[in-house]
Amino acid sequence: MGQLRKHWKQILTILVIYTVWCVIAFLSLVALQGLQTTLSQLGTGSKLYINFVHSVIKDTLVYYILIYHLVKPMVEKGGWKKPLLKCILLFAVLTGYEYLYTFHIIGAEPRAGSNLTVRTFIISAICLDIAMLLISIFSATLINANEMQKRKEGLEKQKLKAELAAIKYQINPHFLFNSLSFIYTKTVLTSPEAAKAVYLLSEIMSYALDEWDDLGTVPLSLEAEQVKRVIEMNQIRFSHQLNICYVEHIEDNIARVPILSLVTLVENAFKHGDMNDAKNQMTIELQATRSRIYFRVSNKKKKGPKEPSKGIGLSNVQQRLELMYGIKHVFNVKEDENFYMNEITINL
Repeated sequence: MGQLRKHWKQILTILVIYTVWCVIAFLSLVALQGLQTTLSQLGTGSKLYINFVHSVIKDTLVYYILIYHLVKPMVEKGGWKKPLLKCILLFAVLTGYEYLYTFHIIGAEPRAGSNLTVRTFIISAICLDIAMLLISIFSATLINANEMQKRKEGLEKQKLKAELAAIKYQINPHFLFNSLSFIYTKTVLTSPEAAKAVYLLSEIMSYALDEWDDLGTVPLSLEAEQVKRVIEMNQIRFSHQLNICYVEHIEDNIARVPILSLVTLVENAFKHGDMNDAKNQMTIELQATRSRIYFRVSNKKKKGPKEPSKGIGLSNVQQRLELMYGIKHVFNVKEDENFYMNEITINL
């Protein structure tokens, strides 16, 4: 629903801008060559209105496709060959449509005067197509720069928010770590598993509280280590009775992700999932190459009363991924009465 609203907003923005431009262009022609000459070129009466509305709607859709579906992805990701071929195909279809509309639907003379020929029409169409492409590249570059600036500002705000939250909850972390160390020392001989759980907890907390880069990202391999610690700690908690399948394949250790983004989804699954059903085990899958990161967590839902949850963790992960990767990522949430799944795909 949000994406649909976004697309309509983009179309309406182009519609308003192009309508204003058409009105200014019409008034400029009237001022330069007079009303009668302009009307003789564009048509009179109902034909003038039909031509105007047709031009506005058609070019709005063309600019929308050019800017947001062809040129903008090309500017963001690089690689000009395929998008340029798509632009040429679009212009070929557009020129064919314009030819039929001009010469077979309304007739050439009412629209462009008696001097309009097929050759003149084609030359004019090519010039207009080039102009539209240049305008689209300029517009897409501006839009992309503006989005990047907003994303950067959003990340900075998100980081500040996270830091403030950390300050709120980090009441003397040194005391906490010293206490965990004391508990570990006292239990390591009498209860090795309890000591191991304390150790895992201290490692996860140390990871969460550590200083990382300015954008709050960490190496993917390091985030994966914390995911495995969360799994191990929960297995200890439930006497190794949980049915969990963890699959990991990381080809590129350079890739980075927002800190605790994967851990949060796994913790969410432990909180709300049923891991006692051997036929429907929790599945955690992490695949990473130089060009793509794929992460999936799926689980059977617990029956009975639900644990209270405000969904803040999940919302936080979605916001950080959107700010950091924009259209280069997809975050899917699928659920029905019995099962729940989170799926992240990031194109690097």
